[in-house]
Amino acid sequence: MEALLPQLRGARLLVLNGDIVDFRWSTLSGHAETGRCARAWLGRLLASLPDCEVHYVLGNHDCLFGYSEELESLGRECGRFHWHRLTLRLGHTLFLHGDCTQRRMSLADMEAYRDAWSRADRRGRAASSAYRMADHLGLTRLVHRCHFPRGRTLRRLTHHLDDALVNWRANIRHCYFGHTHEPFSDFLHEGVTYHNTGSAIHGMEFRPLRFAVYGSDVGRFNGEGNS
Repeated sequence: MEALLPQLRGARLLVLNGDIVDFRWSTLSGHAETGRCARAWLGRLLASLPDCEVHYVLGNHDCLFGYSEELESLGRECGRFHWHRLTLRLGHTLFLHGDCTQRRMSLADMEAYRDAWSRADRRGRAASSAYRMADHLGLTRLVHRCHFPRGRTLRRLTHHLDDALVNWRANIRHCYFGHTHEPFSDFLHEGVTYHNTGSAIHGMEFRPLRFAVYGSDVGRFNGEGNS
């Protein structure tokens, strides 16, 4: 974040597209401490960007049941901070974490998948060490490349959106997501341009992306937002 801050200081809008906090693999003592530290980190980020509106779209690793209370409280303290459970639409641009590409998922499938993650226990020290080793050896990236080829990923994504968001194709021109750890940008598929920010995990490629929102139309689908 220190390296990114000079680029962010000119931004009017920042979207964090999920898995900003990892409750399952946290190195802290437990979920409560992780949540408090996450909120403090977000507070420092907001203070460092006093002219920027920040939107946080939850991912599967940070959708823990109870964390929303920290985010809700932060939103009450700072009107520039907003959090979203699944999706955010700004004008003709859609943002989501992208875990709906894990497999073909309807909205009901996605709700069940997130419910399981929202109750996930913190992994032990041995499992965490093995997870970090897999990252350092490049195994995690290899698994993601095999599981998320671009064509298959976008077919899963559009399948989910067709079920979850009514008439989204008529309104959306750009879609930004993450989760797959495979970054790309400006990929046109069935009339929508897709972008993926990759991952900041060791050994992965991280690609923060600039975007522009035209006009004053800011909306949400299906009541998504601070709830």
